[in-house]
Amino acid sequence: MTSKRNVLLLGALGVLLILVASSRTWVNGTVGDAVLQNAQLSVSGSKASPAGVAAALVGAAAIVVAVTTGRVARWVAAVLALLSGLLALGGAIWLVQNPSAAVRSRAASVTGRTGHVAVHTSLTFWVWIGVFGGVLLTMAGALCIAGVRQWSGLSSAYDAPATAKVARVSDWDRLSVGDDPTADDDDEA
Repeated sequence: MTSKRNVLLLGALGVLLILVASSRTWVNGTVGDAVLQNAQLSVSGSKASPAGVAAALVGAAAIVVAVTTGRVARWVAAVLALLSGLLALGGAIWLVQNPSAAVRSRAASVTGRTGHVAVHTSLTFWVWIGVFGGVLLTMAGALCIAGVRQWSGLSSAYDAPATAKVARVSDWDRLSVGDDPTADDDDEA
């Protein structure tokens, strides 16, 4: 379960769900205000929980780093992947517990006034998709931490080839590496 492939797939699915859900409406609300006069407002996931999108992107990068780098960077990236999953999940859960705050904030930005505004809210199913994406990203981060000891970096197939010692190096090759062959001729004369 802690293979690199499983972690990548689980993390990618979690990030995809968070990003797609964040672009949709998470909260619908009715604002009872003299200016708005019972206006219907909707708040997208990216506005209601802005940390979710950022956490998803950081989590995606951290998982890629965790499965491709050396041991020390792998540990740091695995911890970042877990923390980003927890941040995305926490932001979505906070919204589920307090949806009126997001609608109040949206109403305040529309009217330009501060203070308490009476709102009536309802959650859409997209918020639950965001919560599920946060759960998957958190699980991917936890699996990352669990698998870090077993994983190795990329194979040596991706390393630069070792340079072999050549008996005779042409002047062109010397010039390519920054060694001026004409400078040697001036010293000899």
